Amino acid sequence: MPSQKPASESTKSTFQSVEIAKIRMDGGTQPRSRLYEEVVADYAEDMKQGAVFPPVVIYYDGEEYWLADGFHRVRAKESIGGKEISAEVFPGELRDAVLHSVGANAAHGLRRTNADKRRAVNRLVRDHEWRQWSDREIGRRCGVSGRFVGSIRKELSVIYSQMTDDDQEKIDPNTRKAMRGGTVYEIDTTGIREGSQVEPKEPKRKRAKKKSGIPKPEREKLKKVEKGDIWRLGKSHYLFCGDPSTKKFQKLLPSEIGLFLLFLETLEDWPQPIPENSRNALLFYTSYGDDFHLETIRAITENCVSGTTDANDPVVMINLIDPSLFILIEELDCPCYCAEPDPKRCSDALAAWSITNQPSKKL
Repeated sequence: MPSQKPASESTKSTFQSVEIAKIRMDGGTQPRSRLYEEVVADYAEDMKQGAVFPPVVIYYDGEEYWLADGFHRVRAKESIGGKEISAEVFPGELRDAVLHSVGANAAHGLRRTNADKRRAVNRLVRDHEWRQWSDREIGRRCGVSGRFVGSIRKELSVIYSQMTDDDQEKIDPNTRKAMRGGTVYEIDTTGIREGSQVEPKEPKRKRAKKKSGIPKPEREKLKKVEKGDIWRLGKSHYLFCGDPSTKKFQKLLPSEIGLFLLFLETLEDWPQPIPENSRNALLFYTSYGDDFHLETIRAITENCVSGTTDANDPVVMINLIDPSLFILIEELDCPCYCAEPDPKRCSDALAAWSITNQPSKKL
């Protein structure tokens, strides 16, 4: 987890009461995708009962007080008529507050949603200076994995390709900054990403009726999957080869489903009933067949999972349209329960999963 200390380890803070009216909350330091009114109401009620909350974190630049952590607490205090709030105040500018905020609540406070994590990473990856940091360093600051950062950086590469030549000259996309022993240095990543890509290049297709799309080294590791098999991927993902309506698969499912994903094979399958214990659902069908590009479905799936679930919310997926979706859902910190009738696609999923260096075991 990233350190909750300010950028400079030697910076000293002071504890003081700060007037709420003087606190700036409009500088882009809000680490969450939104404020939760129910949380504000709960905090306010606890404050009325005399509960003592940790001080909020503020950076003071000599003129402005920039809130870096504690938005729900400030709003709750304000809602019950409070004029001041206890704060740990660091000397620093707005950018110091932003850098602190992206790691706020990674290890404490209200659990972050996947949308919160994406917001934090986007804040650094879009910045002219912080975007030069390595995926691992940005992940450390934001309390997420380097792979998660890499996936977001890949999305934003489209934006970079549309920049002017003058803007592109300001930063080399093949250069990253890393930190070792307190020293910041640049590393050239030219050629590294090509050699270490998680996802293979794929022809436009919907299903793996053509070549599997798995890199040759991985195809050699294909594990044989048969109908009725249950495989556990890593610690929290399950792949069932068979009809999702069978009792064998139904027994695997959690009591509450954060997101229900159903990728329909044919239009005749539309519509489909949504399980009553599902909080969110996505039913997807396309008529493009083999011409449908899997990058599109990955983007749709990632946006749906990150926008509707919290970390550790179960995702149930019917029909494995893309063998790499387990990896995507793993990066979004959700357990996945998948039913796929085709043994070939299940084998492809196990081969794709092998690049994570996590086990896959037949139960």
